[in-house]
Amino acid sequence: MTDTDGQERVRTLVFWAIGALLTVVGLGLFFVIRDNSARLGALEDAGKAFLKALASGEGNDACSRMTRIAQSELAAGQGEDSCPQAVEALIAPLSDAERNRLAVSYRSRFWGRGDSFGHVGVRDNPLDITELLLSEIDGKWRVAEMK
Repeated sequence: MTDTDGQERVRTLVFWAIGALLTVVGLGLFFVIRDNSARLGALEDAGKAFLKALASGEGNDACSRMTRIAQSELAAGQGEDSCPQAVEALIAPLSDAERNRLAVSYRSRFWGRGDSFGHVGVRDNPLDITELLLSEIDGKWRVAEMK
């Protein structure tokens, strides 16, 4: 065996090692991107569902999509004893057109830098909500705060 054969064997091994490494890295990136995309999709769905539930005035449905703290804050902010009553009070003055505008006011979804919340941007609406902060609890996204 000559030095050329040994060099050829080393080149082949290096080539295969680089190929295997690139395959592993590529698969890892694929799974990370796929999981991130799925989480963003779930975040978007949760934000849209909340806005529709809120706009409908169905307090139980809207409140079931919120964290307990957010439910308490909404009730206190509206001067009501419960979250469903607060939703009804919040929505009662809106016309049908305003409710429809609120229901479809979803604009975008994104992750905040360095925080554990998902963010849902909201277009112009009669309640002046600009953003929803959602927290993942037991695998479900729940509204933690309305800005």
